[in-house]
Amino acid sequence: MAELIRRLPGAVLRNCLLLAGQFGAIWLLQGPEGAWVPVLLAVFVLGAAVPHGTDAEFVARTCVALLAVGIAVTGGIARDRHTLHDRGREEQAVVAERTMVEDGSASSPSLRLRTAAGRDLPGPVATDLPVGARLTVTVDPDGPAWAVGGRPDRPLWPVAGTGALILLQSALVGRISLRRTER
Repeated sequence: MAELIRRLPGAVLRNCLLLAGQFGAIWLLQGPEGAWVPVLLAVFVLGAAVPHGTDAEFVARTCVALLAVGIAVTGGIARDRHTLHDRGREEQAVVAERTMVEDGSASSPSLRLRTAAGRDLPGPVATDLPVGARLTVTVDPDGPAWAVGGRPDRPLWPVAGTGALILLQSALVGRISLRRTER
């Protein structure tokens, strides 16, 4: 019991450090043009490094790292959808530019949109419409979040998924940090 109490602060500190890194990643992934690859790579490395000082092996570290990335992705989706649900404003957008993007063996269309107010929406849209076509978008007037279509419903499933992944990660990090070493 004394050994368990001695290891408990380390388990709590590891979990809090990982959660802080994930919430920072969620903040950095805001909007459709976030720096997804470097941020998620950093979260993966942080997740793999958090069990340092324990007897965690490759599989356990990889599981923690994958859970960390999953939390960052689902949390970013939930935050964007929540923002659009609360503050989103439906507007008409016009296709300003249509380009073809090579993705391996085939070409796919990529659109740049401009709202009626003159705001260019960041990030391409993978839909095939001609230049000048109109469509409804929901934009956050105070930030970069936007989505094609009307105002989204409450993001119950992304929030529930993020919460479940946080619980699973906390249990795994706690189990890794509190298990006894065999000597």
